[in-house]
Amino acid sequence: MDASPPRLRSRWRERLSRWRSREAPAVPVPPPADDAFVRRHIEECRQLHDGSGYYAIAEADMDQQWEQTIWPLIRGADMTCVLELAPGHGRNTRKLIELAREIHLVDVNRSCIDACRKRFGEGDGRCRLRYHVNDGRSFDFLPDASVSFVYSWDSMVHFDKRVVRAYVAEFARVLTPGGTGFVHHSNYGATSDHDVFHENPGWRSNMSRELFAAYCEEAGLEVVEQKLLWWFIDDLDCLSVFRKPPRTLSPAPH
Repeated sequence: MDASPPRLRSRWRERLSRWRSREAPAVPVPPPADDAFVRRHIEECRQLHDGSGYYAIAEADMDQQWEQTIWPLIRGADMTCVLELAPGHGRNTRKLIELAREIHLVDVNRSCIDACRKRFGEGDGRCRLRYHVNDGRSFDFLPDASVSFVYSWDSMVHFDKRVVRAYVAEFARVLTPGGTGFVHHSNYGATSDHDVFHENPGWRSNMSRELFAAYCEEAGLEVVEQKLLWWFIDDLDCLSVFRKPPRTLSPAPH
């Protein structure tokens, strides 16, 4: 999974070691919104990934990643209506399409949406596919409480913490009560707040396990499980499983 040159990997490890020696804040505090920075970050992500040859390379590892890492964490999810965020060229979609009735594929890159549409069309008769190019932080085309499962793998690892915070709020809005989510995000923010993601190891952002949990709590979501993940560096990434609490019935009047 690590295709970077040995010299570059060594430099990343040295930088990571220096940053790990710094004292991290004890309590994560959600950062204030900085709209200009967020817009710039989203555009950098879009440009750096647009037309990337990475998608074809990564496809070869998908079956193993799914069986060993992903499926054990999502096997109980209700996939009636799935929101897949940043699907790339569809290596995850080909797995989800076997399980879901409907999938909303959402990406800031039109080239990725076009590639998925060419690959899958409108679905296979059992599963309906819908395609959306979004603004990089919201799902204004989806109504409230309309999605049963949120999924994102190997994409949100690059998203700045302010972008992730905005998306978590949107997850809370579009999920049905009792709906769940599975997100693969960076944990590099546990050791560095450096916000130029493409200068960090593996283009990881300044997100962390603790921040994701804080954002979920802020949005009214419950964290079910978090698992740190090796991705050529120990604990570089995190897998977070969360859910929207089910509605509670009001007691009947006496």
